[in-house]
Amino acid sequence: MRLFRLSYIRLLFLLMIGLWICNSGNAHPATLSRDSLIDVLHYQFWISLKDSSAEIQAEARIRFIVRKPIQSCSLDFDIASTTDATGMHVDEVRYQQETLSYTTSPAQIELHFPRLLSPGDTAEVTIRYHGRPADGLIIGKNMFGEHTYFGDNWPARAHDWLPVHDHPSDKATVDFFVEAPCNDQVIANGRLMERTNLRNGYMLTHWRESVPIPTKVMVIGVAPFAVQYLQPVNGVPIESWVYPENKSQGFLDFSVAAAIVKYFDSLLGAFPYEKLANVQSTTRYGGMENASCIFYDERLISGKQQITLTLAHEIGHQWFGDCVTEIDWPHIWLSEAFATFMSEAFAEHAFGKDSLLHILAHDRKLILHYDSLHQTPVINYHARNPEQLLNPDSYQKGAYVLQMLKNMIGDSLFWKGMRTYVQHYRNQNASTEDFMHIMEQVSHRSLEVFFRQWLYRAVNPVLSWYWKYDTIQKTLMLHITQLQPGEAFELPVEIQAWDQKGDSHLFSIHLHQKQQDFTMPCKFLPRRVSLDPMGKILMEQFEQTPPDKHKQ
Repeated sequence: MRLFRLSYIRLLFLLMIGLWICNSGNAHPATLSRDSLIDVLHYQFWISLKDSSAEIQAEARIRFIVRKPIQSCSLDFDIASTTDATGMHVDEVRYQQETLSYTTSPAQIELHFPRLLSPGDTAEVTIRYHGRPADGLIIGKNMFGEHTYFGDNWPARAHDWLPVHDHPSDKATVDFFVEAPCNDQVIANGRLMERTNLRNGYMLTHWRESVPIPTKVMVIGVAPFAVQYLQPVNGVPIESWVYPENKSQGFLDFSVAAAIVKYFDSLLGAFPYEKLANVQSTTRYGGMENASCIFYDERLISGKQQITLTLAHEIGHQWFGDCVTEIDWPHIWLSEAFATFMSEAFAEHAFGKDSLLHILAHDRKLILHYDSLHQTPVINYHARNPEQLLNPDSYQKGAYVLQMLKNMIGDSLFWKGMRTYVQHYRNQNASTEDFMHIMEQVSHRSLEVFFRQWLYRAVNPVLSWYWKYDTIQKTLMLHITQLQPGEAFELPVEIQAWDQKGDSHLFSIHLHQKQQDFTMPCKFLPRRVSLDPMGKILMEQFEQTPPDKHKQ
């Protein structure tokens, strides 16, 4: 029953990934690399929402530090093409209490300063604007007909409703001041600072995120909510925000969050943010890892606790993707694969080793099938936009690579490396090479070949092999050929042989050539021999009949 239940959860998770990919065609295109003249330090957004209109009134204050000498700079911002079109209309831009000149294009606003700004200068601009967001802030009705507003920024859709530097490499702190009808509640990143009745049927709510985060996970959620406060974990509040009509089901589904946070804390160090709120929402995705307030698709709430691994995946993102953020989109596996790996770690912790093996066996088939159809590596610099990177390579294959790395260097060193990586790059950006260097320092071994062959190559190992037994020399001989194109993989491989009594014996070999023969002392005539019996290596293999059978 446990394996069946876990399989169902995993299937649901994979279906949500498919939903992400199917919906990605509607997402705003995002560049895969950015070199900005400025580094945003803090955003402050004032947003006024009305149930009677899909238009927002807003003011943004952006404080940034100058990187290079500039007299103008650009922010990403979706500007309406006409007065009645969707998009944002700029009312005024100010700098140092003076009106600032600006120009606009469909996806940017360029600010023109009265004097040259030097590297190291700090500046703050204020932009007042209004409009109907084309994307990014999803305005509509939930499944119960209630009017709702949900930020939905991934990968680079924040600029459809907020003037920002919309790339994961620029992390900043943020304040959200939201005016909304009193019958609604407002959730956002960080800590609740203020909730004030404005005496006109509206409420002002102020949330402050004091930890730098990327714009892809800066959001607000506005809807009628029932809120449950779970037992804090190491001082961190754990909250469940669900539609009142789903109160009992949602509270039950989200109740496992505290156990997940507690377990991940023990592995990775302290939870990175001021709180964790799990929120029922109308997000485009099955789950979206917004920092400290994760959004889940409203249709997933059932009261049957079928989304436990989805919660584990999204909570894992709080460390990987939110706290330690990929430096650029081709390194997205540092977010998605790491979150997938953490969900696997929780599956083993909560449901047992067999559950993890069941997941890995399923993923192995999925990865090999996907890679047989797509010749792309995990680190893919040729993708035109981030949505193309939402695939089994970035999720399941990357997680499988982490499992292989853990098997290779051992559990203790692996988790020491994961904790060191989080601590070293906490609230910063990191690349695959950064992660590799941390793991090399911890394990005291070179990992360049391992990372290059698994993350930068578009193929997986394909092994053809056979075995023979020499009854005179009492040796087991294996002949192995690597069939994949290109150079040989370096692989530590286990061999399991069963004697006539049915007892099994393990041998270890190390592959590093396209063809290799191995001879191992073996005092018994094997009944059966298996290559990589536990499926530790992500590869295809074909056992062949030996050319000479007379010595077996």
